[in-house]
Amino acid sequence: MQKAKPESSETGERVRSEYPTITDGARDASETTRRGVFSDEAKSTLRVPGGPDAPVPVLASQRFEDQGEIAQGGMSSVRKVFDRLVLREVAMKILKPSRSFDELARFIEEAQITGQLDHPNIVPIHDIEMDDKGLPTRFTMKLVRGQTLHALLGAQIGQELAAERLEELLQIFLKICDAIAFAHSRGVIHRDLKPSNIMIGSHGQVYVMDWGVAMLRHAERPSQTGDSSALRGTAAETLPEAPGTLAGTPSYMAPEQAQGRVTDIDERTDVYGLGGILYQMLTGKPPHDGEDASHDLRLARLGEVPAPSEIVPNRALPPFLCGVAMKALSSSPSDRYGSVQELKREVEAVLRGGGWFAQRRVEQGTLIVREGDVADAAYILTSGQCELWKTVDGQKRFLRMLGPGEVFGETAIFGSVTRTATVMAKTEVTLLVVTREALERELARSEWLRSFVQAMAQRFVEIDRKLTLLSSEPSAEDDA
Repeated sequence: MQKAKPESSETGERVRSEYPTITDGARDASETTRRGVFSDEAKSTLRVPGGPDAPVPVLASQRFEDQGEIAQGGMSSVRKVFDRLVLREVAMKILKPSRSFDELARFIEEAQITGQLDHPNIVPIHDIEMDDKGLPTRFTMKLVRGQTLHALLGAQIGQELAAERLEELLQIFLKICDAIAFAHSRGVIHRDLKPSNIMIGSHGQVYVMDWGVAMLRHAERPSQTGDSSALRGTAAETLPEAPGTLAGTPSYMAPEQAQGRVTDIDERTDVYGLGGILYQMLTGKPPHDGEDASHDLRLARLGEVPAPSEIVPNRALPPFLCGVAMKALSSSPSDRYGSVQELKREVEAVLRGGGWFAQRRVEQGTLIVREGDVADAAYILTSGQCELWKTVDGQKRFLRMLGPGEVFGETAIFGSVTRTATVMAKTEVTLLVVTREALERELARSEWLRSFVQAMAQRFVEIDRKLTLLSSEPSAEDDA
């Protein structure tokens, strides 16, 4: 009897350290205080120097008014605070007491790394604050009001993945890709991409959060140099990560992460994490979904991810998009997309249309459609060449070559017909398989286009019916 995996607001557990995400500071968005930013109390706190009243200075220890905890992790907590100097609410991440210099160094590195990633889809860091002992054990950042992507996806478990809903999720995904691509351009690998580390703001803003286990490529971490004044004298002797070090969340870890192959971690490791987010958008579950974190880790080390259709067999999923997710989740980095931009282009192609069409590879010499067979699908040739021929008086007659971008077998979409010609793969080819059901799902995104195609289909069927009747009528010679 299997032991039930304990429920959690976040799927999976971080292995090395639990830096919390600023989860729903918006969980209480409806009760956000408006006491305003420009209340009489605030005005009396800050007076313009040289004004008619004596100025009342705001001491550093009095600058922030604590308004309660937002989230908590193993090493730190996040609190909502009111900044009396700037007159705004911010989030303050605070390192818990009695931490080692190494943990302090990594905490500050999170602020420094995130602070240098100036991008609309990365939460901005405002400042690093000193505690009563003069140590940089806290930093402030933008308070995001909204919900995590994890919460958003959890609300739709068991629901049909409607075209409009899918498009909304993919637009979010593209913004996540933008943030990670920017980080990669700065030599930063996130290493902990998952829906609970993505915040969706109250007005549609998308932020990639929690860079606590980020890795720098081709450069030393701040804690490994003596150049950071914030760390000098505290953690400047921190050593690089040793082989075997685990960082991330097992439910979304790439195999090289789960196996501790630190030197093999690169941009494609984050491609795997993005694939895990896309996978959860499709299935509602992470790619490694075991009984507990240790089971998740074993699955991640194996790198075996079941196809989305196996996880939700009763949910209609876009085959092409499923293929994109599975390629991003390939066990071997060389089989994944080479960059985040490459993955993003594939998802953009889905948004332009064709996500519901299955992709199929065909070996050279394979008959794709055969004359006389009952038609059940049309095909779009995306790569390679095909030969088209038909039988005339018992002889095979070559008609023409088909190349990328051409369509064949389209009559199958408009009615139950038999194939009137044969198509064979002249080379290895790649096809998109267009069934009537898949086409209807594609057209559901555009009502006017759907009406247009349906009208054309009706006319096609009517013309085909008339031609069939004409061909069956006896000719004058037959009457004679």
